[in-house]
Amino acid sequence: RLHYRERAPVGDNRGTVVMVHGASSNHADLLATLGPELSRYRLIALDRPGHGWSERLDGSAMADPGRQAAVLMQALDKIAPEGFVLVAHSLAGALATRIALDRPDRLRGLVLLGGVTHPWPGGIAWYHHIAVLPVIGPLFTRLVALPVANIQLDAGAKSVFAPREATPGYVETAEIRLLLRPATFRANSEDIAATHAFVTAQAPRYGDLKVPVIAITGDSDSVVSPTIHSATIARQVPQGRFVLLPGTGHMPHHAAPEIVVQAIDELAAPRSGLASR
Repeated sequence: RLHYRERAPVGDNRGTVVMVHGASSNHADLLATLGPELSRYRLIALDRPGHGWSERLDGSAMADPGRQAAVLMQALDKIAPEGFVLVAHSLAGALATRIALDRPDRLRGLVLLGGVTHPWPGGIAWYHHIAVLPVIGPLFTRLVALPVANIQLDAGAKSVFAPREATPGYVETAEIRLLLRPATFRANSEDIAATHAFVTAQAPRYGDLKVPVIAITGDSDSVVSPTIHSATIARQVPQGRFVLLPGTGHMPHHAAPEIVVQAIDELAAPRSGLASR
């Protein structure tokens, strides 16, 4: 089963917005911070397979962002047949750009929030490699990774907000402790491990994107490089725009929700368009 939360619009319906979370997260993060700002939209916040309250569906094969994109669109074709603005944070940038490439007819536009779109130097953290191993991985996750993650959860949350302060109550409001389940932790590591090769193969296709893309990122994002990802895809996409937020880390939707809402409004508007730059 694939889990999602939906909120009906209040007053005049401006359209539909679909939100997809990144790594180490779930639907509650984007819904909690952007939901109040988008009350006039139909909102759909999904849990990616294996995260939040969604089942993994296809085991470790579901780590491939292309498979996740197909599964999410299979669900959205049923529950939201209308066109929508797609909002994707961090790791979800890989699958969101695949949706934009394969199903442009379904999108009003794409908003990337510190989105992962391109290959990056340095690889991934060592513990993700161990967590995905067949036999050692489950033991390592239960005996080492999860106890350490539990202790460092608040510090980890602070690091993604840096240099700004973390949103008060973020860990609870965004239901981050759902990550501290063995199956979810492993799915998270599998997703991260699979993404580098995926975006390496996909990145040359971005010049073919037919939908407007607004890439919003913080200039102090130490998790997903603003230069390697957001700035680059904004240049590649025919209808691309790059928005750099000063003094902001990896959580632009918390630091400047009004900027994100402005981007969504622009894409949702009738005959919305962007000048390339």
